[in-house]
Amino acid sequence: MNARTIRLARWSAVVMVAVSGLASKAAEAGAPKIQHNKLADLGSEHLAHAVFRRTPSGGAIVAWGERIVEWALDQPQLRQTVAPHNNLHFSNGGCALDVDGDGTDEIVVARGRGRWCTDPELFWYQEIDSAGSWTTSSIGQVGKGPISPHDIVPITVRRPDGATARGVVTVFDRQNLAWYEIPKDPRQPWLRHNLAELPRRSQSGIAVSDLAGNGRPDVACGMFWAECPADPVRDPWRVRRFGHWEEGGWGAMTKLEAADMDGDGRLDLVATQAEIPDARLGIFSRDPQHPEDAWKYREVDQGLYCPHSLVVADLNRDGSKDIITGEMTAGGWSFPLNPRPRIIAYLNRGEKPFERRVLAEGWGVHEMGLVPPRDDGRWILFAADETQTQKFPDMKTHVSTWTITWARAAKGGLK
Repeated sequence: MNARTIRLARWSAVVMVAVSGLASKAAEAGAPKIQHNKLADLGSEHLAHAVFRRTPSGGAIVAWGERIVEWALDQPQLRQTVAPHNNLHFSNGGCALDVDGDGTDEIVVARGRGRWCTDPELFWYQEIDSAGSWTTSSIGQVGKGPISPHDIVPITVRRPDGATARGVVTVFDRQNLAWYEIPKDPRQPWLRHNLAELPRRSQSGIAVSDLAGNGRPDVACGMFWAECPADPVRDPWRVRRFGHWEEGGWGAMTKLEAADMDGDGRLDLVATQAEIPDARLGIFSRDPQHPEDAWKYREVDQGLYCPHSLVVADLNRDGSKDIITGEMTAGGWSFPLNPRPRIIAYLNRGEKPFERRVLAEGWGVHEMGLVPPRDDGRWILFAADETQTQKFPDMKTHVSTWTITWARAAKGGLK
């Protein structure tokens, strides 16, 4: 090796060290700051779900199980809005929806007998004054037996004459899809439209979005999707597969979000296997040239424990959609306790593998939600534990928020 080669080698080593240092500083600059805030210790009280709802004062986190409670974002103090009643419990499925068009969200949820919400009936609950009084209105019976809606999601469809119809779509008995249309007087029973019976049982998780690219709201559930017809009331919805997660009969019990993950202008489906250990997180993409085929699958992670929470948002504000998932402390079936449940973010780096960041450990979450984007750039996650006291009597319910402050990403790298 001559002197010039030695000098070049030394110079290259110096450059590599410098670049490595810059990369380290860039990664450090892009690291999120996480602030955990525990809103409540509720002992053995079961909470099935939590959502964000718009209120006259700005917003609140609402949760339900044996009763309905909420925490206003500006003053997060526990407030009971609907008291427990006999042995009635609320369903896992439920959503916030502006039923009457006044700009404030109501809560749509089912109520039935016992922890599993047997013989469920759909209701909507409305706050009627600043003192915290709420009214209850029946939407209609779901059916008989242990067929509680696992998911309830808002939907708006357009009829051939141009008129729109609003309501909610739900899956009950983890196989049957139906949507309930809000009538002119929403306090009257809502009109039920049976949308489809899925080809296989044990399907859950719902995403409503224009998956076919024709401007209509299609419905994905489990490993299937139902394409919205031109007349969503009179014409049949066509059901097709998009994936093949069937492990143990529970692999198609998912959490789903629709988003354009690769920037091609078409919506993809982000999915987690919500109810099993050693679960997968992945992205399913439809090929419009082969609409009848299973969708292309890209695995983001595996080996997760019951990731029953899924959020998609541009966390570091670089123009690409990122993913957050959260693990449970105890799965809903015959699984052992998870000693270190995690909340994990996956940063979208285009064709490169997603960048994985563990945001928090030690707090199990179930149906984690996200407060709408704030002007100050912070993100607020919220969730309650999913307690399985019938298997683990010592489990306790907590309700928490995690405030995430992420450095803005610059073009070509982290700022």
